[in-house]
Amino acid sequence: VAALPRKFNTGFCGSLSNRSNVFSQDLGYVLAQKDGIYGYNIYLGGRVGNIAKNADIFVSNEDEAIAVFKAIAELFRDYGFRHNRNKNRLQFLIEAVGIKALSEAIREKAGIDFLTAGETLTNVENIDPDQGRVQLRDGSFAVYSVVPSGVFKGSSLIEAARLSSEYGDGRIRLDVNQSLYIIGVKKENYEALLNEDYFKVYRSKNTPYFNHLIACAGTDHCPFGVIPNKPDAIEMAKYLDKTVPLDSGRVRMYWSGCVKGCGIHGLGDIGFEGCKAKLEGKSGYGVHIFVGGKLIDEGREAYSVLKSIPLEYAKYFVAELVKEYKRLRVGNESFSHFESRVLSRYSNSAIGFLMQLKAYITYHDIDLDIGFSEDAKTAQFESFEIFDIGCKLYKKLTGITPYPLQEHFMPGDGEKLEEVSKIAPEADENLAKLAYKMIHPKQNERAKVFSELGDFVAIYTK
Repeated sequence: VAALPRKFNTGFCGSLSNRSNVFSQDLGYVLAQKDGIYGYNIYLGGRVGNIAKNADIFVSNEDEAIAVFKAIAELFRDYGFRHNRNKNRLQFLIEAVGIKALSEAIREKAGIDFLTAGETLTNVENIDPDQGRVQLRDGSFAVYSVVPSGVFKGSSLIEAARLSSEYGDGRIRLDVNQSLYIIGVKKENYEALLNEDYFKVYRSKNTPYFNHLIACAGTDHCPFGVIPNKPDAIEMAKYLDKTVPLDSGRVRMYWSGCVKGCGIHGLGDIGFEGCKAKLEGKSGYGVHIFVGGKLIDEGREAYSVLKSIPLEYAKYFVAELVKEYKRLRVGNESFSHFESRVLSRYSNSAIGFLMQLKAYITYHDIDLDIGFSEDAKTAQFESFEIFDIGCKLYKKLTGITPYPLQEHFMPGDGEKLEEVSKIAPEADENLAKLAYKMIHPKQNERAKVFSELGDFVAIYTK
């Protein structure tokens, strides 16, 4: 068909669970149903940092699937920006002509009037790593083996091959979580397999922080890497295991060593992008922190909550976010569902601020409980959020409800406010000033955006 330049990634997802990260591929075939028939919806233009777009094309058989691929490959060959390395992906052709025009061109090139898209069925989270095994159609198991950050020895790969030959059918499969499966393990061999020394290192079921951990190559192996990355991801998971232990649930932490995003941080529940950060005036390793990436339905990119955090301090902020997940989750609810149910009620800035505020309180060993609410009514409006959080903080510090007549996150007529230090002189001086700044009786003295409050809750600057 064509000598496709650079990258043209194709993904297939024939499962209700998105096991193949299909929405980050140039061309994705995603399980769908149309008029009672199972087939694929076509998604185009995904790549690291971008979710693919629904092309409004449904294919119902092998011939149509091949025809779609051939048409797209030829169109990309003829009209893609082949000679510009920075734009030599399908996404940029879509940006130039639009997804609707490309879909029409696919139908014309293939000579088939494909059906419009059906119902995308990838609406179940990938629970395989949490179960430790998957039952296959023949009744045998694919046994999971967690490889933290994908750091795997050659000798371990040889051992995995031996185990597959002895206990399974001789096959091994890799997954997008940088871990592997030993295939074809019969029920009577399952327990004996798990008793092998190999599984003491690469556990079949690890903790929620390790089961779905992803980290790209980092500085050790990639010229673009800004931070070491793989050891940083492992250290973060170990710290969270110790500080906020979870015996169930799901937290997908994805790490990219630089802005190129090869660790698909933009799709993680909590994502990390390596960067430089200042610590006491000196430049060093840092991360941008993201929250809210989705792999189900049609996927969703994560949003930024904290920028340029020194790497050694990032764990303190993440721990506070995970504490809130642990406190507020319903049953074994995943972090992804928790984000949709609770965090989505807040602006990105409010989430980042609360992470910092809670880290400040913990870091200074202050006996004060404040966090997210399941019924926040501030509609992601920053000035309302600041006033609401400020009122709660003021009451926590003083025991007094500020502005009891308030409506719509504003003081009532004629209501006055005492400074925290006058009511509770024993309160942390910095938090006392912070609370007053957030709900100052004079509106023009009140913080308008969360960036004005950063210095109050900084734990790594003097």
